[in-house]
Amino acid sequence: MIRRAARVAALVAAGVDCAGAWLDWRQGDLHLSLRWAALATAIALVPCAIAFLAAIARRLREPAGSHGPVRTVDTIRLPLVVPRGYVGAAVLGGIATLAAMGEGFGFYIFLAGVALIALALSQATSRPAIPTLRRV
Repeated sequence: MIRRAARVAALVAAGVDCAGAWLDWRQGDLHLSLRWAALATAIALVPCAIAFLAAIARRLREPAGSHGPVRTVDTIRLPLVVPRGYVGAAVLGGIATLAAMGEGFGFYIFLAGVALIALALSQATSRPAIPTLRRV
């Protein structure tokens, strides 16, 4: 439930930030204050952080040996996994942030990138252990 709320909040915040960037780029009479865009992003970060912390807590509650022996390669991988689509959105948000640096609407794009990165982290789940081959 919290992951769904985080997903909706982050997407709404990214939408608000992108709308603010578009309105700023268009240089019309209608503008969205950077404060409102930052407030939307800050509000979205709360459920994203709670969802990420819940994923970490869920991982910590799992018994260490419940999945059998662990290979050495598994010890250097993070115990959480994020679906690839969300990682892609976070990377695109980071690239857009770098591309918009120096532009008047760059702060809006930065906030959208932050929201997309928070979205990716909020969708993290526990990584299943890879069983080892047993020698007979």
